[in-house]
Amino acid sequence: MLKKMKKKSWTVMISSGPQSSIKQFKFQRLFVYSVIGLATIVIVSFGMLTIAYDNLRIENTALTNDLDEREEEIAKLNNENHAIYEEATAVQETVEEFKQIEELLNDLDLDLPSGTIEEDGSGGLEFEENPDISSLNQDIHSDLIAIHSELPELLDDFESTVDALVAYEEQLRTVPTHFPAAEGRISSEFGNRNDPFTGAKRFHSGTDVAAPLDTEIYAAADGVVTEAVREDGYGNKIVISHGDTYETLYAHLNSMDVSVGDEVKKGDFIGGMGTTGRSTGVHLHYEIRRYGELIDPYKYMTFHQQENDIDEDES
Repeated sequence: MLKKMKKKSWTVMISSGPQSSIKQFKFQRLFVYSVIGLATIVIVSFGMLTIAYDNLRIENTALTNDLDEREEEIAKLNNENHAIYEEATAVQETVEEFKQIEELLNDLDLDLPSGTIEEDGSGGLEFEENPDISSLNQDIHSDLIAIHSELPELLDDFESTVDALVAYEEQLRTVPTHFPAAEGRISSEFGNRNDPFTGAKRFHSGTDVAAPLDTEIYAAADGVVTEAVREDGYGNKIVISHGDTYETLYAHLNSMDVSVGDEVKKGDFIGGMGTTGRSTGVHLHYEIRRYGELIDPYKYMTFHQQENDIDEDES
């Protein structure tokens, strides 16, 4: 069969005109069939490749769109995760700050309700603030579920702490935590010391604050003026009663700007610093009595400074 095809041929004659010679081309049938078959294979293969390429392009476009959507979703979840992290961190820091403030209040021996803020607590939110996208893509949903499950408990602690401190606020108005002078340094502390006049060991019943003459003196808490008199030892002195618990005394004043029976608020101006009475120089002699007993004023005088230190540590 193949030999017969090789013997059979087609002749193609080409003439450019009546007077021109005729050119003949002879083609074996097998060669013609081979060319036709090869051309068919090339055309079919090209068509299949074109179809495959179009399918891949469509699939690639779909995958690209899907990837873009997933990246947008991941970015959105990441932003939500970060926002929740910041909210939870702020709440947690506030709770910790309130706990530290309560410790300061307890240190003042106030009659405050116990167990309002849980002591020696542990726990809190623990997760990465800025996880990478691949990690977030795997764990974001479980992370958010964990965050949302822990955040309400943290908010409950926060709300109970705020409620407790609001309850304390009224009581704190009558606790002498305001520094009694506009400025000054502590020049002599509460307790045993050498008498500045005799040099002998004597008990010092208050804390002295030294500052320039007529430095403003303030009421350390809300109360009522019970004394505003001049004495040999204390010089010009003011005594303020702050309810049933506390009483404060301000001595050696140069001026007194309140009278017996006056109601004062924490931080109100009551007089000017001086050196009246038994005094070696300009200063304020400041005393606190709790239930009638003398106590060291230092931790009350520095209460707000310690609060500021807590705020600075948290910021």
